[in-house]
Amino acid sequence: MKKPDLETRIADAFGAKLTSKELSDLLAEVAQADQEAKAASERASELALDPSTRPDAVAAARKAMEDADFRRRRFERATEKLQELKSEAIERERAEAAEKELKAAIAERDVLVKDLQAYADLSEKIAALLDRLDRNNRRLKAASVGQWVEPAEGIARDAGKTWGVNIDETLPRLLDVTRLPKFKRDGTISGYLWPKQ
Repeated sequence: MKKPDLETRIADAFGAKLTSKELSDLLAEVAQADQEAKAASERASELALDPSTRPDAVAAARKAMEDADFRRRRFERATEKLQELKSEAIERERAEAAEKELKAAIAERDVLVKDLQAYADLSEKIAALLDRLDRNNRRLKAASVGQWVEPAEGIARDAGKTWGVNIDETLPRLLDVTRLPKFKRDGTISGYLWPKQ
C-alpha cells in the first residue's frame, strides 16, 4: 500500500492518536520538506529575478516561488501545531506510564499484604529463640564460676573466641541490637516482642 503524501499525513495526525515518537518522526519530515521548499523558493527567485530569463519563464519561476513560499508557511504552521500535539502526547504517555506503574505497585502491595502474614509466626519464633539464647547465656555465666565459656551465638556464627568479650561492630550481637515489633496490637502497652518489656 502506497504511503500517503506528507500533507495528507499531517492532516491525518490531527484526527489520530499518534505517539510522541510518531509525531517526532513526522516533525522531522516536515522540517526536511520545509528546507526543500526554502531551497525551491530561492532557486525560483534567482531565476525570476535574473534579467536574462525570458518573460514566459519569469512567470513560471514567479509562480514556483510563490507556491514554494506558500508551502513553507504551511509547514511552519504545521510545525507549531504538531509540536502542540507532541506535547499532549508526551503528557498522555507520562500519565499512562504512571497509571501502569501504580497498578503494578498496587498488585505488588497486595502480594505483600498476604506475605506479611508470615511475619507474625516468624517473629514469635525469633523472639522465642532469642529468649532461649538469653537464658542460656545467663546459665553459662552462672555455671562457669569466673571462667569464660563461648556462647551458642558465637559458635553458630563462627564469630571467633574473642567475639563474646570484645564489641565487634561488623558482627553485632543479636541480643544487643535486635528489635522485633509485634505484628498487631495485643492490648498491652508494649509494641515489641523483643527486647522483652
